[in-house]
Amino acid sequence: MVKNEALLQERLREGDKKALGQLYSAYKAAFLAYFQERVAVGMDTEDLYQDSVIAVYQNYVLNQLQLKKGSIKTYLFAVGKNKLAAKFNASKAYVKEDFLLSQPHIEMDEDQMPMEQQLLLKEFKQLGEKCREMLRLHYYRGLTDKEIVAKTGYKDENTIKSYRSRCLKKLKEAIHGSGK
Repeated sequence: MVKNEALLQERLREGDKKALGQLYSAYKAAFLAYFQERVAVGMDTEDLYQDSVIAVYQNYVLNQLQLKKGSIKTYLFAVGKNKLAAKFNASKAYVKEDFLLSQPHIEMDEDQMPMEQQLLLKEFKQLGEKCREMLRLHYYRGLTDKEIVAKTGYKDENTIKSYRSRCLKKLKEAIHGSGK
């Protein structure tokens, strides 16, 4: 546990390597315990932790991250969860199914996200429920078009591809329209 998070955040923004070491040692045991329960055998949670700490550090140094709500620990765990989901989507073999299908255990406040993610989330919420579900099934859960047909009852895989394409196009147009 870190006694003065505000000071640690300031030191991280300044690129202080000792602060990085403090961050690394402060949450390692809790992170490893949390993620070892949620990943399949064979995945190196140490690597996941190191990747997550580096990403957090880079967000502080490069993006001058300032957490207004929540803690560094919550942010670190959210980064770890996102990295785990990305590895799952890439390999389909790392994560226990119920971990990704369950409600997220760690939520990031919108003001803790980079501006691009905030815009994406805002525009995603504006899509219709069917579009949001289609994009979630394909991009977040990593389901194939065939699996989506079976789960949703859409006519066929071509219908899924077409609908997903329209939903993605709407999202891209909304993002580009908001960014101007």
